[in-house]
Amino acid sequence: MPDANPLQLAFARKHPAELAGYLAEQPMVGLVEALNGLPVDVGASVIARLPHVLVVQLLATQSDEAVSRWLERAALDDALILVLHLDETRRARVLAALPIRHMRRTLEQLVIYPRKTVGALVDPTVVRLAASTPLGQAIDRLRAGNDGTAEWIWLVDDQGRYVGLLDLSRALLARSEHLPVGELAVPLNALRAETALVAALDAPEWLQHPELPVVDHLNHLLGSISRERLVRELQQEAPRESGLADGIGALAYQYFRVMNACLGELLGGRRPS
Repeated sequence: MPDANPLQLAFARKHPAELAGYLAEQPMVGLVEALNGLPVDVGASVIARLPHVLVVQLLATQSDEAVSRWLERAALDDALILVLHLDETRRARVLAALPIRHMRRTLEQLVIYPRKTVGALVDPTVVRLAASTPLGQAIDRLRAGNDGTAEWIWLVDDQGRYVGLLDLSRALLARSEHLPVGELAVPLNALRAETALVAALDAPEWLQHPELPVVDHLNHLLGSISRERLVRELQQEAPRESGLADGIGALAYQYFRVMNACLGELLGGRRPS
């Protein structure tokens, strides 16, 4: 690995999210080359802040042993995020190869949830943006599709902790493309990953939104879960009365239709003036 430029290394250590935002716009070859020029711990911190789609592509090119080395040298928060980007089968292999026993056990406890909990059903492929990202840059990234297919856009801080849901209607009306997207966040309570599925079904937040964020005990965004998937899983276990939340469909239909229309306009060519 070539020696990193001291100034570049200092910037990467202090501002991994900003560097990740820049590298996300580069070709994969350039991304890999830049990461190869960083120490393993710094590289892991930058990787943890890349869009999900790019992290998946990057990890797919690396051996289990290489990913384990990243985990071994990474801070626990960064290691946790990297592990969450692995599919369940590979996750078990990579963790088994991790030589630091206490770290391996800690990560296993954080990412391997019992079958009947929200964490076992979480979808980690959600589109997430750093709350500090300027609106114009966020729109360009979403149009490029590097973050994945956007339906709902979740906002996190520089440590990957959940902030809120991007308000698409306010984003369309924003007067400045330099406005941080965190200022357009809608507060929406998250589900904890260890929550039992039956208990999660009764969450009042379903009255606000058909899909809810899922966080770990430190408020890291693990992904999201839809009420539809939650109900389907519970029905497979044992049919039950659907309750009050089943009645929200007709009332909320127009709201979610408008939100989807806003997203289409946001990505369809309109730019903030």
